[in-house]
Amino acid sequence: MKQLDEEESKKQEQLKAYEKNKTGFDPSKLVYGGNVGAAFNTNYSYVLAQPMVGYKVYPKTIAGLGFTYIYQSNNIGGKTYSTSAYGPIVFVRQSLIPQIFLHAEYQPINHQISITERTWTNQLFVGGGLGSSGAQVYVLYDVLHSSQSLYASPWMIRIGFMF
Repeated sequence: MKQLDEEESKKQEQLKAYEKNKTGFDPSKLVYGGNVGAAFNTNYSYVLAQPMVGYKVYPKTIAGLGFTYIYQSNNIGGKTYSTSAYGPIVFVRQSLIPQIFLHAEYQPINHQISITERTWTNQLFVGGGLGSSGAQVYVLYDVLHSSQSLYASPWMIRIGFMF
């Protein structure tokens, strides 16, 4: 009986050691967030949704995925024209100090370039920002910006959140 208790105790210690040293997915390291935006007037509507999920691969480093969806509608001369743009997001964020971070993001996006034609363009945003208690403000620059890009300017200012 004593030998069985010792073997059971040894197995329990091995299990604890395994659990302590185990590496792999830890759901407590997930972070959620994104960006939302909207603008409306009598002739124009714009809605943006960018949900994102990240994983703390290191204490100060988050890597993640997201999705962009944009809807735009214009009323020109009594006619309404609407379009949408969409695509995945891959990002990495590095905290420098608790409130300041660097951010890089690859965003291929499908959008309309004429009445009958859509295309995929690539954006590679790099920059940084400030954030605390979930809210964030960041400034990004698209190093791949071209005349075919969805965004008129290579510069982007975002207000978002991450929890």
